[in-house]
Formats: sequence, structure tokens, C-alpha cells
Amino acid sequence: MRTRAFILTLLLGSGSAFAQGIPDFSGVFLRERIEDHGVATVIREANNPLIMDIKRDADTLRVTEMQNGVQQTDTYDLSGRPTINVRLDGTRSKDLVEFLHGRLVLKSKWTDPNTARPGPVTEQTWELSPDRQTLTIQPKISRGRLPSDFRRIAVFSRQASLRVAFEKARAASAMNTCKVANHPPGWAPRVDLSRGVTLGYTSFEELVWEIGFEAHLKGDFFSGLTRTDAAAEAGFRKNGQAVQTYDGSLSLEIIPYVVSHPPYLFSTTVVVMGWGPPRLPEWLMNLRFRIKWVGSESRDLGEVPSELGQIPWPDETNTRKFYRIKVPAQGVPLADSLEVHILSPAGTQLGCISGHI
Repeated sequence: MRTRAFILTLLLGSGSAFAQGIPDFSGVFLRERIEDHGVATVIREANNPLIMDIKRDADTLRVTEMQNGVQQTDTYDLSGRPTINVRLDGTRSKDLVEFLHGRLVLKSKWTDPNTARPGPVTEQTWELSPDRQTLTIQPKISRGRLPSDFRRIAVFSRQASLRVAFEKARAASAMNTCKVANHPPGWAPRVDLSRGVTLGYTSFEELVWEIGFEAHLKGDFFSGLTRTDAAAEAGFRKNGQAVQTYDGSLSLEIIPYVVSHPPYLFSTTVVVMGWGPPRLPEWLMNLRFRIKWVGSESRDLGEVPSELGQIPWPDETNTRKFYRIKVPAQGVPLADSLEVHILSPAGTQLGCISGHI
């Protein structure tokens, strides 16, 4: 009992040098941006906001991550004993917390949820700014597919309350904005468009999963269609004649996908593990769609019917589903953009893609 009381005194006593060496990470934090350092430095705004609610008592640290309606709580022992945590995808981790020079170091040994094989050993370093308003988390991968000089740092800002954090997360979420394709330098559009075009992509994250959507435009109209100029104001020809507007209807195909290794490398649970994409959840089989043409004039087609199909795939365990939508396009200028709003079965927007040929 005297030993335990002494430990509690060390952890809680404000005058203890040991307690001063263990910073209190308690509070609500919102991820503001992600910084990639390596061959080049890239700073990205976090358009898939992640909230962390951190609570601490004498012996434990409880960390609840929340993202797009999904949450996960992990518990860590502050006395140096390992703890076992199980993530939403079944991944198990054996976690050990250490404190070094005012930083929290979280070391984790992961286990494959499907075969119980050992996964990678990962390490996160948590550090508070001197004014305690900024939390940075830097994962270190001890084995994986990343280059040795790669560093990714997640930057979080302290929030006044969970309510404030949720309001800011909703405002920043990419689910509420239309994503337009950003082409890399040197990109050249295809000249032959007879097989249709890719309209764009969008995705959102739910902690250990990334859920994304591809949009493609196809149909008889594209047969023989060619692009005559690679510039922004491209011209189009079909059967030797210049074409400026669509004729008839188009076929819009939306392909949903799920991957279990989010790109932000903040939750090191599934970083570079790649244990295979999970099957599509049932709710992704009942999506709804709202579309409109935007450009010379706005033509809101509202919510439109769709049919669910399956892409032929040699491996039957890896089949991909897709939605097909008939899009009225008679007389619409080729320069106009098609906005595709992807809705959950309950009507909540999951993402939006905007693009043109």
C-alpha cells in the first residue's frame, strides 16, 4: 500500500520532479494538418478531420479517436506495464508507453487479425508545444514499405470542448465539398475518348478504413470521339466533324471501394500492413445519388435512380461492385461539369465529385 501511495504521489504531486517529467496530454484535440517530410516537404490540410479526446488518471491514459461518426477508445498504462487494445477491424496491439524528455513514446506490436501472425512494430512520439495548445504526433515505422528518410507529422490543436471540435470537423470535412481532379505537372489528357472518361475520385476516412469512390462516364456518344487539343479549352471531333455538345444520354458508373490502410499514417494500426481490402459493408450496397450539370447553365437533375452491378473479376473473392446511372445530356456543352453527390441510404452526403471531359 505504501508503495502504491508513493507511486500515486509521484504521478500526481505537483512538486515531484518525476511528475513534472510526465506531461498531461488530457484534453480535446482536432487534427489541423499533416506534414510529410522526406524527398520533399508537403503540408496538407486535414480534410478528413480526426478528433482525439484524451483523459488521464493516476495510472492510465484513455484515448478516444472520433472520425466521421466512428469512434475507438484505447487505454494505456502509465506505470510501464503493456496493455492490449483491439481496433475496429480486429487488429490487436500490445502497447507500451514511455516518457522521454517531456515526450510520450507509444510503442506497439501489431497482430494480423486474420492469421494471428505478428505484424509490424510501430512507434509514435507525442509532444505538446510549450503553451500546451498544439499536439504533434510522429509515427516511426520500424519495418514496412516506406523510405527510411520519410517522416509524417500529424498536427493537432487543442479545442475548448467536444462540441466545438465537432463543429470545426464538420466544416472542414471533404464530405461536404465537391472534389475536382488535380492533375500532376506534365499530365496530358487522352486523345482517344472512345472508351469514355474518368470523371474523378473522392474518399473519406473512418479511423482504420478509407472509403472511396471512382466516377466514370461512358456510353455510345464516346464512340469515335477524339480530343483535338490538349490545352484547357480542348476541342472535340467525331466522325470528322467538330462536336460541342453531348447527344442523348450518358452512362455514369460509380465504383465504391474500401481499403484498410489510411494514407495519413497517423493511426499506425494499419500503416503499411496491407492485410487486404475488406468486403464492402452492406450499407455501401444501398447508396443514393444526386447529380447536376454546372457550367453554361445549371441543370439540377435531383436524385436519380441507379442499378447495382458487378465488375467481372477472375478471382470471385475480389469482385467489385459498381452503380450505373443514366444521365440525360442532350445539348449539354462538353465544357460543362457534372456534379455527382454521393449519399448514404439515410441521405447524408458522403462525398461529391465534379469533373468534365
